[in-house]
Amino acid sequence: MNKFSKTIIIFLLVFSTVHLFRDMLQIYQVNTPLATILKTNHSFCRPFCDYVTLPPEIFIIFASWFVLQRKKFGQLGWIIYAVFVMWMEVYIFYLIKETLLHL
Repeated sequence: MNKFSKTIIIFLLVFSTVHLFRDMLQIYQVNTPLATILKTNHSFCRPFCDYVTLPPEIFIIFASWFVLQRKKFGQLGWIIYAVFVMWMEVYIFYLIKETLLHL
């Protein structure tokens, strides 16, 4: 695994871990700066929206750890990239939709 791929996988591992922790704080309604950063309005889909990001986060955490342990990027590394990109696309679409609705 080259240095760039390893750096990206470590970033995704850390990002997903922090995001999972933040989501848990939000689910249990613990108000801390971490829990309120970039918090979005979920009034239209409660309680489903609180849990929808958990599967991709958990997958990225375990798959990234596995890729780093075996020191081979392979297909699993590309799947991690794809899951993260799809996750970000949905989030960006949501932000654009919310922005346009409030204009």
